[in-house]
Amino acid sequence: MYTDEQRRSHIFDLQTFLRRIQRDQGYARPIAADGLFGPETAAAVRDFQRQNGLPVTGTADYDTWTAVFRAYRALTAGDVLPGGVLFFPAGADATLSAGDRGASVFVLQLLLGAALPHFAGTVPVPLTGEYDADTTAGVRRAQGIFLLPQTGVTDRATWEALALFHNSFFGRTPLGWLADAP
Repeated sequence: MYTDEQRRSHIFDLQTFLRRIQRDQGYARPIAADGLFGPETAAAVRDFQRQNGLPVTGTADYDTWTAVFRAYRALTAGDVLPGGVLFFPAGADATLSAGDRGASVFVLQLLLGAALPHFAGTVPVPLTGEYDADTTAGVRRAQGIFLLPQTGVTDRATWEALALFHNSFFGRTPLGWLADAP
């Protein structure tokens, strides 16, 4: 039997896939993933169908679902983190904060870029490798989402919350996040 929980989960997945596709296409307001198939979701499905030569029905039939998933997989295939990077500064009380630069900040920005779009009212964090105002704001937003103190400073708890979300959401562990953990 197909439960309401399963249906909501599948709708959430569809919305997540469509959101990623819309972000790649530069939509100003990509669809929010909430697990409810409402007018915004139907409009996003119709828009995708129109752009991909599918019958425009607003429903996610087998052909539409398959095309959406393929488009999503093609986009996310490039979302791989760089190899050989020490992901978080060594030490139990290490932090990343405004003014820091380097590979760890770049990976932090990748984590924020993967996590934040899945929550309403968030904006992408530019990949600069510099802990700037956008990164600080993104970290504060993530800390609020994960119920951590909203300091804007990336401590180990913030880093691990972002890494755990990434690992759980994408179903993979990228390159051994906690290799430097005590």
